[in-house]
Amino acid sequence: MGKRTYLKRSGKKNRHHNLAKERGGRRTPTNMILLDEYRHSAFHLLFGNRTFKEAARVLLRANQMMERREE
Repeated sequence: MGKRTYLKRSGKKNRHHNLAKERGGRRTPTNMILLDEYRHSAFHLLFGNRTFKEAARVLLRANQMMERREE
């Protein structure tokens, strides 16, 4: 099987605000994380301007829905 290019890191880093600037997030070390540009784009594509905790809730809710379907 070939290399999974979607898993490769681009090398370029982007600053990601946990709480988006539009929602009052500030540029502080506790609100920022450096992400590879591909992962940064993917996060926003999947979760918009949600925080990490909000994104986790979406994933947990989706998992619960899938488990209910399997019952």
